Amino acid sequence: MLFNKTPIQMEWFYNLEGEKTKLNWFLLETALECYTRIQDSEVLVPYRKQYNNQQIAQFCSYYARRMKKSLLNFLKGRVKSVIHYKNYVDDYYPHHDGRLNRTVEDILIEAWSHMLAACVKCPQGCLYDYESRTTLFDEYED
Repeated sequence: MLFNKTPIQMEWFYNLEGEKTKLNWFLLETALECYTRIQDSEVLVPYRKQYNNQQIAQFCSYYARRMKKSLLNFLKGRVKSVIHYKNYVDDYYPHHDGRLNRTVEDILIEAWSHMLAACVKCPQGCLYDYESRTTLFDEYED
């Protein structure tokens, strides 16, 4: 796990003990994936110069949590795929030009696609049993 290498906090994904669900764990891992991809992207060097690691982590966590409803709609069969709304990035960064926001969005969509594909193979089954409580939050706490 990358928790000690990123400023993303597990507590950003639950407020109460009962919210330590597999779905929220998946969202946490997705935020970590988004953060890693943003940090590794050559095209986002100017973006990283504008924001420190904490600010990027907060954005990645915001985006993952904001995607929760879209993910639930997909998991419940209401839509055929997870829908990424461009206004999520625009809402967070209204002062950016459209090109930068689209580049960030492309990186986030890649991260989501990777996580959805990885989840199929993962023994935790977070998306198959998304309402269940997980002990992973407790196991990885400092």
